[in-house]
Amino acid sequence: MQRVLLVDNDDSLRRALARMLQRAGFEVQAFGSAEALLEAGAARADACLVLDVDLPGASGIELKKALDQAGCVRPTVFITASARDGLAGQLASSSTVAVLHKPFSAELGNLTPIIV
Repeated sequence: MQRVLLVDNDDSLRRALARMLQRAGFEVQAFGSAEALLEAGAARADACLVLDVDLPGASGIELKKALDQAGCVRPTVFITASARDGLAGQLASSSTVAVLHKPFSAELGNLTPIIV
């Protein structure tokens, strides 16, 4: 079973995404912050990351950079409600798979692939 590490500070969205991913056949570990993921030691796991861009404390972007620098390069899907300029450029790293803009549905019709 493929594993997903999900980080989003919105409790209801985190639970809903975890359920959706589990129904799709993924093993999911969900965290409310970047710090919680790091403290649990979950970053060492072989998994795909689903990270909210705007987290309290370390942002999803900061978490991704720290993991990459530590050699924990993982395929990553970013989720965001932000439409700020330059965000796509910030997220265009070698292991970023896509950006999913909130609000979204289970069909994931607003998935934006990142071409590197």
